[in-house]
Amino acid sequence: MYHTIAQAIIKSIMADEYVTKLPTEKALMVRFDASRSTIRKAIDVVFRHGLLRRVQGSGYFIIKQPENSGTILNLSIGFDQAAMVEGGPLTSKIVTFDKILADERLANQGNIEVSTELHRVIRLRYLKDRLYSLEESYFPKAIVPFLSEDGVKHSIFAFLREAYDIYGSTTENYVHQVRLTATRAQLMNEPVGDKTLCLDGINYLANGSVFNFSQTYFVYPDLELYYHTENIDLQN
Repeated sequence: MYHTIAQAIIKSIMADEYVTKLPTEKALMVRFDASRSTIRKAIDVVFRHGLLRRVQGSGYFIIKQPENSGTILNLSIGFDQAAMVEGGPLTSKIVTFDKILADERLANQGNIEVSTELHRVIRLRYLKDRLYSLEESYFPKAIVPFLSEDGVKHSIFAFLREAYDIYGSTTENYVHQVRLTATRAQLMNEPVGDKTLCLDGINYLANGSVFNFSQTYFVYPDLELYYHTENIDLQN
């Protein structure tokens, strides 16, 4: 239940419903008809997504994104690309939607076994009708038995939450620059060999199983990266 509440709080923050500070735990308990422990778990999820700042004795304050940024990719949110982007939800054009067996390259990329059966989803993503990214995603069929075409057109992670109660536990992200291959350049209408920002991601369940891995190539102008960390005093 706390995952659902966390998603609702995230949507409220992204919609500027909470401008400066998160409501008190008591107010959230009333709003969501939930216990204090459930609300605290939900708030912790939102905090780990980099949307809140803890102030001891004062509560949780909304982290403001820079006003001069056109788009900010929040790497702390990771499991839901629709929530990553300032300025509106992403829309999708499906390029490939099929099933394949993982070869050695994909097995290494996704930290899975060779010949693992995968759902493959290749999509062009658009923000405000402008090409945002090319996304190549894979979902092990043993964890995700079925993907609907409607789910693939919209938020796959929302589909996974609703259909299988799948929530990511940990995510590994690697951001680097790559040169576009001929195939990717043609899909994105970009010059072959051009450098672009690439995000490699692997999403794990709490038991350590991979439920998704992907490579995303970004072409949207003025893209900025944001990542949230919590400092821990290792001496105590």
